[in-house]
Amino acid sequence: MEIGLHLPSAQPGASAQGVMDVARAAERLEFDAVWMFDHLFTPTGLESLYPYSRDGSYAMSPEDPFFDPLALFGVLAGATERLKIGTGVLIGAYRHPIVLAKTLSSIEQFAPGRLILGIGSGWMKEEFEAVGITRDRRGARLSEYIRALRTTWEPKPTSFEGEFYNWPEGGFLPAPTAPIPLIVGGHSDAALKRAATLGDGWAIATGRGQGSGLDAARARLEVLDGYLEENGRDRSGFELLYQGLLWISDKPNPRMPLTGPPDAIAESLAALKEMGVTMVDLIVFGPADVVVEVATRFAEEVR
Repeated sequence: MEIGLHLPSAQPGASAQGVMDVARAAERLEFDAVWMFDHLFTPTGLESLYPYSRDGSYAMSPEDPFFDPLALFGVLAGATERLKIGTGVLIGAYRHPIVLAKTLSSIEQFAPGRLILGIGSGWMKEEFEAVGITRDRRGARLSEYIRALRTTWEPKPTSFEGEFYNWPEGGFLPAPTAPIPLIVGGHSDAALKRAATLGDGWAIATGRGQGSGLDAARARLEVLDGYLEENGRDRSGFELLYQGLLWISDKPNPRMPLTGPPDAIAESLAALKEMGVTMVDLIVFGPADVVVEVATRFAEEVR
């Protein structure tokens, strides 16, 4: 199971220096990967409900910097030597698949085998409208988007004809040196079915009414297993990304299994590994120096 660290690229006071400090610390502390969120902007009059909080509230404010993950892919590919670099998750619809595919395949040439694309359908209506795309049928758009990405990454000329995207036959080289894993996000049954049908993995998520903690994740994995079986697949070679808040404290919290004393966090990680999780993204909310401090304690006291 690979253990990664989330970059402080989207939060109050986020800065280029802070992102680099955490990325370099992650490599020094022998984490396996660094991860990033994705949004284009934060509306001052946000009406859309965030699907991963109890009341639909969204933690980011318009005053908080939100660095673009594609730009950071390029920066980090050159600034680190070993770390994998991933999004958890990027919203595909905001960027044409040809543009995203070309950008990632170009960066991957400089960081062979190190890119991971977590990709989701998005939720914020205001962002969709800002880039001139309807939020309707965003699930169907994402399914087609995944097929389109793989088409452009073929090492030979290809064409594409779909409901949302079309282009004539042409060459899109350079192709990635190795397949870029597509980890599908989302908590709905439709999202799990999409991951099982088209994805290389699933970014584990539970929405309102689906519970929280490890038991809730196990329940959703049972649903995923059913969809994998329907498609003649199983979890062999299928990535499972678990993202969770990391905080070392005196008391464990079952709703946030990666918080609490070091031994409790270690037990939760062992349970995740037993569940079949292949990648963990540890999220520390706070300034870059706090992220580095907590990551150091994790490396020394938990791992």
